[in-house]
Amino acid sequence: MVNGINLIDAIRGRRTILDYKPDKIKRELLMEILTNASFAPNHHMKEPWKLKIYEEDSRSKFGEKVVDSYIRLGLLKTLNEGKLKKAREAYDRFFTSVPHHILFYMDKEDNGGYLDDENFAAICAFIQNFQLLAWEKGIGTMWTAKETLRDEVFIRDVGLSPNEHRLVAVVQVGYPNKVPKGKERTPIQESIEWIQA
Repeated sequence: MVNGINLIDAIRGRRTILDYKPDKIKRELLMEILTNASFAPNHHMKEPWKLKIYEEDSRSKFGEKVVDSYIRLGLLKTLNEGKLKKAREAYDRFFTSVPHHILFYMDKEDNGGYLDDENFAAICAFIQNFQLLAWEKGIGTMWTAKETLRDEVFIRDVGLSPNEHRLVAVVQVGYPNKVPKGKERTPIQESIEWIQA
């Protein structure tokens, strides 16, 4: 137990949420959670995380840019024109059903070298902190990282530069409408090699 919070329960109990209530999270609460999440480990205290938070009308526009990227990348190539139109409508319903979409990104430091790897890892730690702190407040999240994050046109579409920025993840955020059951994990022993000499 740390300050009355059972960390094991938070880690093991958190779920990826696909279905959200329409209620927005108060900005003050989101800021509190993000502030606390920013105490993630990061080399030389660079605090490399940057965020764009899409809410209200911007959700539909953001979703449209995501679907445009899916089409460019060939992820929806099996759909004919009619099915593609229906898919766009379904994606729009999804994006507008989630109260907040947070795009996490960073400034490139050495164009994919170890400094960028360190910063990327720090942002991933920040996101995990955010997910656990949000869960403790009854807020659900879904961490997504698709090929879109490397699509140079998409990166420009969200107002960033492929030469200067690296996108890390998009995290959907809101109060859960439905919480899925947990899934079993592979025994950790299968991933460990003990070396003593």
